[in-house]
Amino acid sequence: MNWSRLLRDLREEAGISQRSLATRAGMPQRTIAEYENVGSMRQLSIYKVELILDSLGYEIEVMLKDV
Repeated sequence: MNWSRLLRDLREEAGISQRSLATRAGMPQRTIAEYENVGSMRQLSIYKVELILDSLGYEIEVMLKDV
């Protein structure tokens, strides 16, 4: 599973900007942009993935079930 693409797709499906998601998740917009950049060297921690998914209204358990 490509978390970068998944996070971007879920954010776009929710119809919110990176800035809005960053505000909801309590992190800088630049961080969201780096996480969504497939070629980025930035590592995604499971804690951050869970925080972002929660901010989008998803539970990580549901996402991991499909992995």
